[in-house]
Amino acid sequence: MQQLLLIYDGDCPLCKNFVAAQRLQQHFGELTLLDARNLAERVPLLLAELQHQNLIVNQSMLLRVDGRWLKGAEVLQLLASVNERNWRNRLWLWWFQSAGRARYSYPLLRAGRNLLLKLLKIPPLPY
Repeated sequence: MQQLLLIYDGDCPLCKNFVAAQRLQQHFGELTLLDARNLAERVPLLLAELQHQNLIVNQSMLLRVDGRWLKGAEVLQLLASVNERNWRNRLWLWWFQSAGRARYSYPLLRAGRNLLLKLLKIPPLPY
């Protein structure tokens, strides 16, 4: 059984809803969800590990799978592969199963997230 740790922005409505809709635990095993807004207080050693590996939390959704970090488009690609197969998710699944489309799309999604946070007056993550 794999151990998964997903770090996301809990103040971002898009990130929070996306994470809540996933079925990772059913497919992979133990899943820990961690709001990036609480990293410094709750798990400072993890934050130090991320900084040491030049993983910028404010720029990517991060997923650790058995000690290996995936970021951004890689996370979206994996999440799309395990998402439940209903009519709303078929297009999502088709789009993000392609590594090229996922890599192309992730910067656009991140820009949309950043714009939404700015409009909602939610400050960016400090790390």
